[in-house]
Amino acid sequence: MEPLDNPETEIEEAEEAHPRPRSPSGVLEAAQDQFILEWGRMSSSWGINRTMAQIHALLFITGIPLEVNEIMDRLQISRGNASMNLRELMDWGVVRRFRQPGDRKDTYISETDPYAMFTRIVKERKRREIDPTAEAIREVIAKLPETDPSEDVQKLRKRLVALSEIFDLMDAAYREVFKHEISLDELKDLIHRSTRDL
Repeated sequence: MEPLDNPETEIEEAEEAHPRPRSPSGVLEAAQDQFILEWGRMSSSWGINRTMAQIHALLFITGIPLEVNEIMDRLQISRGNASMNLRELMDWGVVRRFRQPGDRKDTYISETDPYAMFTRIVKERKRREIDPTAEAIREVIAKLPETDPSEDVQKLRKRLVALSEIFDLMDAAYREVFKHEISLDELKDLIHRSTRDL
């Protein structure tokens, strides 16, 4: 799924599907808080800023548009911290900013479809992390001529070429999965068929 193309429709659907509660019940708020805490904790394993993950978790788990002040109050963070991390989440394509007609305050909403959110994160991580690493490996290989007589050079070249091939396989697998905008059910079916053939 590509980034949200029709903001008005998406916002209306989000607000209709998830009417804004006056305040969450104790059970609901406790569940939300636990999810936010765990999502933030998990983020450090992925190398993602904890506050950024918690803001995303809050927007995802509540499923409703929130203003910066509401995010700050719920997570007990500063305006600067909230603003900086919201910009980063928008760069990742998992949070979008909008403003209701006649309203002067920006509101933020998260992608609430887990599969769409996951595919956007995978695509962005590949673009930011995997692709530059693969390119750097290719650049190092280019500095090691195939014709160099040194045994050490040839050993290193062979090792790096093998590593580059692994990155190429990862890229091929990524392209195969994401060459079409397939649904979660189609992906499950694809995985089921591939494991059945093993």
